[in-house]
Amino acid sequence: MKLQVVEIVLWPRKGGFAPRRVPFALNSANVITGASKTGKSSIIPIIDYCLASDRCSIPVGLIRQTVSWFGIVVQTDEGQKLLARPEPGKQPSSGEMYLAEAEKISVPPVISEGNTTVKQVKTMLDRVAQLTNLGTDADNQGSGYSGRPSFRDLMAFCFQPQNVVANPDVLFYRADTTEYREKLRAIFPYVLGATTPESLEKRWELDCLKRELRVKQREVEAYAKASATWRANLENWVREAYELGLIDKEALKSKDETHVLSILSKLVESEVPEKPISADALEDSAIEYAELQKEESSLNGELAEVRHRLTRLSELKGSVSQYEISLGTRKDRLSLSRWLRNQAQDVSEATCPICAQSLKSHSATVDAMCDALAVVESDARRVSRAPSVFDRDWVVLNDKMRELTDKLNAVSVRRKGIEQRSAKAKQQRLATNQVARYLGALEQALVVYYGRENPGAAKALEEIAGRIQSLQSELSKENYEAKLASVLKRLKKSMEKLASKLDAEDPDASVNLDIKELTVRVGDASGRSDFLWQLGSGANWLTYHVAATLALHALFLRLTNSPVPGLLAFDQPSQVYFPRKLASKRGDLDPKIDDDEDAEAVRRFFEVFGMATATFKGDFQIIVVDHASRDIWGGLEGINPVEEWRNGKKLVPLAWIEAMRLDGSAIADE
Repeated sequence: MKLQVVEIVLWPRKGGFAPRRVPFALNSANVITGASKTGKSSIIPIIDYCLASDRCSIPVGLIRQTVSWFGIVVQTDEGQKLLARPEPGKQPSSGEMYLAEAEKISVPPVISEGNTTVKQVKTMLDRVAQLTNLGTDADNQGSGYSGRPSFRDLMAFCFQPQNVVANPDVLFYRADTTEYREKLRAIFPYVLGATTPESLEKRWELDCLKRELRVKQREVEAYAKASATWRANLENWVREAYELGLIDKEALKSKDETHVLSILSKLVESEVPEKPISADALEDSAIEYAELQKEESSLNGELAEVRHRLTRLSELKGSVSQYEISLGTRKDRLSLSRWLRNQAQDVSEATCPICAQSLKSHSATVDAMCDALAVVESDARRVSRAPSVFDRDWVVLNDKMRELTDKLNAVSVRRKGIEQRSAKAKQQRLATNQVARYLGALEQALVVYYGRENPGAAKALEEIAGRIQSLQSELSKENYEAKLASVLKRLKKSMEKLASKLDAEDPDASVNLDIKELTVRVGDASGRSDFLWQLGSGANWLTYHVAATLALHALFLRLTNSPVPGLLAFDQPSQVYFPRKLASKRGDLDPKIDDDEDAEAVRRFFEVFGMATATFKGDFQIIVVDHASRDIWGGLEGINPVEEWRNGKKLVPLAWIEAMRLDGSAIADE
């Protein structure tokens, strides 16, 4: 796929400034060199963000604070396209985008709002890449890890950011998450050309036809099994028809299967026999039955009310009886008070027989007790008259309950009489329904029985089997496994050739790309083979990262209509040669490689970058951002010096930063 970066464009947050434009040469190895904290590590995230990534990975801080929109101009087979997205603020990303298309883009001085969405841009990029609409596995129906490849999946082959470029554990961009690792495994045969869109289409059709064949075979087997069971139960079908009065005894005696099937088939075609039922009688019975149900419901309600009143009356009688007992007890206790008062009146020096105190000195207390006794006696007289009232009500309610019960029984008898009189009509309806159900089941059974002889099913099976055989033959000729092995073999040779020109510990080592583990395997003369993460030395890790990614792009460029963009960006590949320098001078933002051996090793990487863009057949662009200065890579073939960010020059112009500070905005110091 032809897609190369013409330029990166930044629009300032503060007005009054022209956009910042960083141009790149097509089909070249473009190098931006500079000190730390100049914005080098923002280049890959900016390109990725403008190519419709799901999240914005542009570093927060000065760049995000001073830039309002990020954009790139890309060259494609359809001409140039400007893809821009706003700085997302506190959000992970922005779904808004700006898209312009022309033979040659004229960059607008200001972008105030978007004119499209991330989703629409993804669809456009999928179309430009000519990606298949099929998933890599028909059984997954185009979803999940085996869903259709997307343009965003292909970014794994285009970017080597600082945390990946010499990482022994991760070879490809974003392959440090399970989701992208699994998706990358699934699409690898497709991007390598071992599986073409035409092959995927054939595999999809083959898998679908195999599923359809299994369904058809189960249907035919089910018909055959059902018809065999049906023939075994043929006598039962005939016996039931006789019991329902649908056939005579002579038909029951027939043993000729063809004759019996003919009789049963005629039964299905006949109408269900019905005996006339008086509509008026049914209507009158229904009306009377409904009225009786209504009356029965009313009587049940009245009876429930009477029973409730009897229950309450019984509870009240119990309460009165308890109260009467309580009054008797109090009366017995207080009756002594009158004797004491009489004693005090009749005897001059009367004393209490219990405590021996004078009764006259406590006359008020004795009088109070006598008054209380009088009240208790009065209450007792009133309560004693209550039982007669309760008895009268009890008799009335009992009579009412018996009356209602008699009426309810009478209604029940009449209702049951109607039900009994309707029994024959009901039985007749049931018999008719039974015949109808039998004929329906018989009709379905005959369909199953005769279905086994359906020539259409056999013909469909034959056609499906023939198409499956044809597809298998075509796919066998393509020989996917052999084709994949051949591609990996070519890739192996290319990787080994590239690694020998770089800084591998063993230039003659055997190098293989493991598309299952998504890493490199390195072997020695003894036959031992180790994964990349098992090797030591940052120089080894960097060597095999560069060799693998360049070899893959060399392969992509040789394929017809490869969907992978001819773009490969590296962020600070020479970092593995700076550790000692950085450790000794931590304040040095622009370390230099003083070791001639390390400088020569770094130079070899840039030689290979330039050689790749000069010798690979097709449209291929490399972008490198690095500390390494021009005195290491200057003058090499295929290298295009873009900019040098030192001595105050950075990705974000100083004037933008000063304008924001003068405006009172909070700007991070970088």
